[in-house]
Amino acid sequence: MKTILITGSTDGIGLETALELALQGHELVLHGRNEEKVQHARKVIQRAAPDAMLHTAHADLADFAAVALMAQDLAALLPKLDVLINNAGVYLTGRRVSKAGFEMTLAVNYLAHFLLTLLLLPLLKKSSEPRVVTVSSIAHKSGRIDFGNLNGERNFDAYHAYADSKLADALFASELARREPWLASNSLHPGVIDTKLLHTGFNAKGDSVVVGARTPVYLAISPDVKGISGKYFDNCVAVQPAPLAEDQQLARQLWEWSENAARPWLPV
Repeated sequence: MKTILITGSTDGIGLETALELALQGHELVLHGRNEEKVQHARKVIQRAAPDAMLHTAHADLADFAAVALMAQDLAALLPKLDVLINNAGVYLTGRRVSKAGFEMTLAVNYLAHFLLTLLLLPLLKKSSEPRVVTVSSIAHKSGRIDFGNLNGERNFDAYHAYADSKLADALFASELARREPWLASNSLHPGVIDTKLLHTGFNAKGDSVVVGARTPVYLAISPDVKGISGKYFDNCVAVQPAPLAEDQQLARQLWEWSENAARPWLPV
């Protein structure tokens, strides 16, 4: 049995991922933006898996102080963390800026997960086989990392902001694998899945959330991927991401930029 934290597990792919892992007997930490959403998800999962061991945590990922506080609470609550699934994501049709001054798509989809992962490294270190699973997207292929416009300060396009954040996720997952060789860090495309995000961003229908949860669940618990790190998966298979996602210099630059951005909330 593994202890697994899933960000954004109150609906869509995150809720389905949590449900499947609960049915397989794993101990879960459900995360959502607020207490009400998390408690609702907990009830949904408990109906399907009455014996599931479920904890809850809530933080608005756009609020980095709240993310840091949640990480602190989890360190006090859990003896170890085996798997962190960085799943939460948004698609915003207009430019919004977080309290700390970051464009909201980048803040929620990428920077919050960068910060949370770094803060949870000590808990992950207590696991015998720690894994970090980051949900990227095929949209990363349209992404660019322009350090002069990461916050959409020069110009903002909703789709490009989303694609850029998903490229950042893929770059982060591979750089984490290089920097922390004691853990397995992989990213993935979940498929084109029928979620609120798909409706908002693309006004389209997609596959069921059952399909969307398949690869995150596989990367979280399958013995097939034990020791595999720094890869990008689609439909439970390691595939070639976009060339930019494999640019190690860009990954290092982004990591340094992100560390500076997250510094106020990182321990000294």
